[in-house]
Amino acid sequence: MKNLNILSLLLVLVVFAGCEDYLEEENKSNIESDAYYATTEGYEKLVNASYASLRSVYSEPWVFTAGTDLFVEGRDAQPKGISEYRELTPEEASVENFYRNTYAAIQLCNTALYFNDKTASAAALPERKGEVQFLRAYYYFLLVQQFGGVSIVTDRFTAPEEQFTRNSAEEVYTFIINEMNEALAAVPETSSDFGRVTKRAVQHYLAKVHLTRGYESFAAADDFEKAAMLADEAIAGQPLTTSFEDLFFPGNERNPEILFSIQYDPGSIANPQSGGNNQNYWFGPYMGGQGAAQGYPQRAYRLVPTLYLFDVFNENDARFEATFMIEYYQRYYDYYDKRSERENLNVRYYYAPKWANSPEAIAAWRAANPARRDNAQVIPYSEAWEASTSTVLDNATPAIKKFDDPQSAFGSSTSTRDIYLARLGETYLIAAEAYFQLGDAGTAAERINEVRVRAAKPGKENEMRITAADVDIDFILDERARELAGEYKRWFDLKRTGTLMERTRLYNRDIRNWYSRGIDPFEGTSGFKILRPIPSRALLLNEGEFDQNPGY
Repeated sequence: MKNLNILSLLLVLVVFAGCEDYLEEENKSNIESDAYYATTEGYEKLVNASYASLRSVYSEPWVFTAGTDLFVEGRDAQPKGISEYRELTPEEASVENFYRNTYAAIQLCNTALYFNDKTASAAALPERKGEVQFLRAYYYFLLVQQFGGVSIVTDRFTAPEEQFTRNSAEEVYTFIINEMNEALAAVPETSSDFGRVTKRAVQHYLAKVHLTRGYESFAAADDFEKAAMLADEAIAGQPLTTSFEDLFFPGNERNPEILFSIQYDPGSIANPQSGGNNQNYWFGPYMGGQGAAQGYPQRAYRLVPTLYLFDVFNENDARFEATFMIEYYQRYYDYYDKRSERENLNVRYYYAPKWANSPEAIAAWRAANPARRDNAQVIPYSEAWEASTSTVLDNATPAIKKFDDPQSAFGSSTSTRDIYLARLGETYLIAAEAYFQLGDAGTAAERINEVRVRAAKPGKENEMRITAADVDIDFILDERARELAGEYKRWFDLKRTGTLMERTRLYNRDIRNWYSRGIDPFEGTSGFKILRPIPSRALLLNEGEFDQNPGY
């Protein structure tokens, strides 16, 4: 791990991309880093860089999304170790990248905390300390879920460090909760700088940390109680009033339901071909190579929805059409650019959903507007919607449109839309899960109904409501699938609830294929591959005591 801990030597200039357009990144004075960070300007840039490190941690989707019940390998390959577990080894590059990037972000936070009491007078210093404490605790929360116990590193390093011991998962959770509680006391209720940590963001994540620890063998007796309380405090009585469609409509990233997000802005992107995020790139089919001219995004064809994800919606749920591009106009981006003219636009592709894919239903769809629909290519729901390496055609499966950025360049890392990390819809579902674990299915149903009623098509609110009898962990996971598909949370959901093996066996075609051959892909050399492997390089470079995880 010593290669992960020389980052502070490289921070003579804060060259990390800013969290926002208000963040300037250069140290134009060319003074030494220690002196610069002791200035108000230098320290603010150091804190801003701590936020910006979220970008590198979320630069790849694999550890968050692959190998789950929601997404399967499409026409192009995923990293097989991550997506199918059988071949997952300590040499897996995507795991090492995540591990390295997260520890680099932690070291940046450590540097910012080190300089907090060494900086020239600044009224915001206590708040900034709380912000960075939260960020560091958040990174450890990502690590402990993926790897179990890891090294708690809180020092700022100015020289390579060669020995690290492994803290237990219990110790890491205790550290996270203590840090987040200190952050909660320090950060403000609100901030005029959208994107900075506020109390509601901390409450959301403290609730999630307690919820997650509540499933562990070392859980505190009151973890679920605290999770429910903190989630309700983060909700703060705010109803869900923005339509799901508008919640994700491009340009609406600063809406009242967003509690915390990774900030992007065109002004902070040096190279529009590579400086943005790639959340809009992964989820769906390749559409062709002429998107720059014809107005559609570049897609990887590597993370495509499972049939389970399509099937988990019903005809009363507006989130289906808000999540998937069901009507693809002649120019894909016309859906956004000509929003008020949609009724007059010609449809190029129509993906007829499961409840409307009969010949009669498709004929009725055409007849409703023959001038603009008669020439549409209709792709009715079928098993072919779950694309695979044998899929030949482009556009064979509906694209997930939630993350579309019609202003981005045609490419893989070009979006300047924010990445939502915490939003109010999920806060309600965290509360629901905590109340369910407390044995209060009635209150759990109330929290879920807030999410479902917002998602209802007009006039279908009653059909979308549930009762306490409907609530179990599978229903909660189904609801999280409907609400949060593609939002970099699913692996954590399955890991937390102990359903990773069960639900991937049921719903992930590639993992199910291993079981059908009599092979458990999760079974390793000394246990099951539920946790990720500690990267080999980290173990080789560490001269301290540090065991590998079970299964590797």
